[in-house]
Amino acid sequence: MSLLVFAAITARPGAEADLKAGLLELVAQVRTEAACQLYELYESTEQPERFIMHERWEDEAGLQAHNQMPHMAAFGAKAKDWLAKPVELTKVNL
Repeated sequence: MSLLVFAAITARPGAEADLKAGLLELVAQVRTEAACQLYELYESTEQPERFIMHERWEDEAGLQAHNQMPHMAAFGAKAKDWLAKPVELTKVNL
């Protein structure tokens, strides 16, 4: 059963451009993962500090493998300086 994930991401004031650049770099890396079916970044037109990552994974195991990837750890290390708060995840089974 496929798994959809919506990740709400909020930048700290002044870190919007850095966060967006980091997220766009991450998109290219994540799309190469075997379990990734969709990985799209959206930027709010009303709140430039808000981003949504729309993800589709083969299953929960694929998502868990994604979370252990070296590029996710590298992004997390950089993003701690860019994020206003923890990423909010919503998961939906298909």
